[in-house]
Amino acid sequence: MIKKILYLPLQVTAIFAGFVFLMNIPIFLQFNAKEKRIDMDISLYWEYSKSNLSWFLHIIDEVPYIFEYLNASTIDKYYYTMSILLLALLFAVIAGLVVSTTIMLLPTSARKRLKGFIDFTTSAPELLIIFLLQYLVIYLYRTYDIKLFQLYGGMSTQPYFLPAFVSSFLPALFLIQFLLREFSNEELKDYVVFARAKGLSRRTIYLKHIIRNIIPLLLIHLKVIIWYILTNIIVVEYLFNIDGYIGIVKSLFAKRIVPYVISLLLFAAPVILSNLLSWIITIRMKRKEHNSI
Repeated sequence: MIKKILYLPLQVTAIFAGFVFLMNIPIFLQFNAKEKRIDMDISLYWEYSKSNLSWFLHIIDEVPYIFEYLNASTIDKYYYTMSILLLALLFAVIAGLVVSTTIMLLPTSARKRLKGFIDFTTSAPELLIIFLLQYLVIYLYRTYDIKLFQLYGGMSTQPYFLPAFVSSFLPALFLIQFLLREFSNEELKDYVVFARAKGLSRRTIYLKHIIRNIIPLLLIHLKVIIWYILTNIIVVEYLFNIDGYIGIVKSLFAKRIVPYVISLLLFAAPVILSNLLSWIITIRMKRKEHNSI
């Protein structure tokens, strides 16, 4: 019981300390231009880290800076970035379910070829895929005068579709890869063999039985997809000159430690919530499995 009570405060303390220690790494590793080498100054790094950690002990003094940071403009940009995240997650989930199910319903030869293509595509560098998608939109516009959607942000412009699509492209492929593997595992289970013995078609088995059992696994895997999308959003906001939440986080770097850590925690909130969802579903699945036994 004592361990459970102490676990959460210790975990939060470790998270805050981790943010501070990581943020001060540039102070620990300093480039010496004259001698063209990297110097390590552990004493200066430790002094900066202790000073920054002490700010959390006097967090009351940081309250004005926190309220200054959490203004209407910051909240609007946070909602905008989270909207891109939700739209990208929607794209990834729909594409993952539709494409993976369609592939599994194809003949074996076509299924193997498409699986190989997806495995090859997911091995490509993330930035390469983003640049290719960006180049495709520019090429269509300049060559055929086809403007599919708003490409860049700036001023009062806030594009949604393209940042969400680009951010979700590789996560969707990874989700398809994951679902194909889980579909293959489900095909070997007794209820599928029994359904085939009763003469049910493959489409009926997949759409009415297998997908229903795959959904909990999909929800558990969302934490990985969300984390992947968030990292893509950081790159996309820089490449497309989008005035989103990442710019706010960057502006606080090495200035105000407490608001900066809060900004990182807000950005990571979807990952925390998805981990909570994964934990709840895992417990329910274990209880269901225990009751069935």
